[in-house]
Amino acid sequence: MLPAVLCGQVDPSALLQQARAKIVESVEKLPKYTCVQTVHRSRFEVFYGRKASGCGHVEEAGAANRGPMVLLAWRDQFKLDVTISQGTEIFSWAGAQVFQSADVQEIVGGGLTGTGDFGPFLMDVFGGKGSVYQYVGSEPEQRRAYAVYRYHVPVPASHYQIKVGARPEGLATLAYEGQFWIDPQSAELSRMTIAVPKPPKESETCRIETTIDYQRVPIDGAPLLLPQSTVLKLWEPDGARYENRIAYAGCRAFRSESVFRPEVEATTGDSTAAATVSGGGSAAPKTRVAVPAGLTLQIALRSKIDAETSFAGDAIEGQLVEAIHTRDGNLVAPQGAIVQGRIVRFVEHSAPSHYWAVGLRFHSLGGVPVTLEAVPRSREEQILNGAPERRQGIGAFLFQGDRLALDERFVSEWKTAPARSMRN
Repeated sequence: MLPAVLCGQVDPSALLQQARAKIVESVEKLPKYTCVQTVHRSRFEVFYGRKASGCGHVEEAGAANRGPMVLLAWRDQFKLDVTISQGTEIFSWAGAQVFQSADVQEIVGGGLTGTGDFGPFLMDVFGGKGSVYQYVGSEPEQRRAYAVYRYHVPVPASHYQIKVGARPEGLATLAYEGQFWIDPQSAELSRMTIAVPKPPKESETCRIETTIDYQRVPIDGAPLLLPQSTVLKLWEPDGARYENRIAYAGCRAFRSESVFRPEVEATTGDSTAAATVSGGGSAAPKTRVAVPAGLTLQIALRSKIDAETSFAGDAIEGQLVEAIHTRDGNLVAPQGAIVQGRIVRFVEHSAPSHYWAVGLRFHSLGGVPVTLEAVPRSREEQILNGAPERRQGIGAFLFQGDRLALDERFVSEWKTAPARSMRN
């Protein structure tokens, strides 16, 4: 292989060849590894002035909205595990025992989600045969000069898809383009941008752009090329826009073979199966009894939920305020029995009014899998838990105030529901 740097001058073709070989070699190892994504999402909307009626307000990459005034409408935060399976990213809540879905929205609900930055974009751009490259020149950054290239991935070579229309199967494959930065001394990829300047009109999107910063992460002695951070932006015709910021950490090798199935960590099985439920140091019932549907229970939070430190994806615990019995008097679970679950939504709404929306899901009662449905405490929560929240088994709770901090004083009401396969 030709050296990338000859007498201080970059050989663009040789450098690109070296970089592509290193990138592809690293990406091919990704199915053996997983990382934790920490995602902060923001949505900005037009609240004052006239809304835009087309995409003229987005003139170039990084352009700010022009004309209407946009304000932060809401922001949320969550953590996911991500890995590669059969060339596709798959996800789960951080710390889950199985990977649950290739569709992030099935896990986190609505809002802008994007995939591809953990590995598939690299295979499209550097591992495919259809990409076109152009050397731009040298660009200094942080006392180091990087070789900069433009690239274009046409539709036949692309796996970049965007949803168009309301139907789940409505997907369009897009061509995309951007730049990447290569260290000429090491042939390492440092950064890549991805832009879709003209999405399909049916997508109701003006522009999508992504910036990914990369780093080599030593895992079990094998330095792996992984994203360090990603910024995803999307502009809409009315002037609204999304911005997602993703940080990667906790990257590790699988200690055993990874599992991918679209169920929870422990599925409920038959809702009438006998189970002994205990917890909190209380004596377990002597007779194994069924956990039927229709029982009402109150759960006091044991875990702390705090706006400064909590994320959707965090595991939580609660405990029964009172013992629950079957209609014929059999003890199902004693007072204080531990209920395990997860935060599945953590949103701060800023405009037009300020409040917090927290989604909780409980999936285990005293170590026994159980399906619970929340009992809304108000019409507002009932609305929130309806059309905007399509995931089942979630209790959606509203809180006003500048800061959110929940502890054991927060008590929620639930009902046992017929068992089904669900995601926690």
